[in-house]
Amino acid sequence: MTNRHLPRLSVFLAAALCLTLAAACARRPTSTADVPRLVSSSYRISVAPFTQPLHPGQLIVGQIPENQGRIPHDALVSLDMQLREVLITGTKRQYTFIPRRNLPPDLTSAHSTGQPGALPRWVAYGREHGAQYLLIPQVLDWHEREGSKAGVTQSAHVRVEFFLVNVAEGTPGNRSIFEEKQVGLTENLLTVGEFLKRKGTWVTAQDLAVDGMKKAVKDLGL
Repeated sequence: MTNRHLPRLSVFLAAALCLTLAAACARRPTSTADVPRLVSSSYRISVAPFTQPLHPGQLIVGQIPENQGRIPHDALVSLDMQLREVLITGTKRQYTFIPRRNLPPDLTSAHSTGQPGALPRWVAYGREHGAQYLLIPQVLDWHEREGSKAGVTQSAHVRVEFFLVNVAEGTPGNRSIFEEKQVGLTENLLTVGEFLKRKGTWVTAQDLAVDGMKKAVKDLGL
């Protein structure tokens, strides 16, 4: 049987697979942590709760996205639990998880300066809790899926960032960035692999965020 007798779908999937493999070879990581600087396993890493910077002064680096999507408080709490599970099951380190109630107001309040400058406040927060290294997870953008796993009117879109800070030195270490807006099978052939990996269903924003957590584990050498 020749190629011209193959069903159209098979031809489409074969082409999509080739494009996906080519893109995977050419794609650069969307993280500054191309070569992770590994933290010794003898150091315990403290993990801050998820926060969402709403103003430039709450940023460590970067900028607030245009038309920033806000994440509900209960979703932040859920992300804390998901990150705990990813770290405990996906790495062999020991972690100290700092309770959300201990977040200082100046890292979450509306009052802010005009430039990124939250690092000193996070370092002080880490020292207050006896941290050697502090993992800071942040949600920069959050747009929930509108619809169901079978079909959507608006797909999920998230941007999450993770910083591993050396508290003793007061310096940022590696940074991991994950941003994705899910697109359908026919919208972008370069992402067909991701769509098929998710079994051809439309995922939630939290599902995307968990993928970002798993990426951070690799990026940060955890």
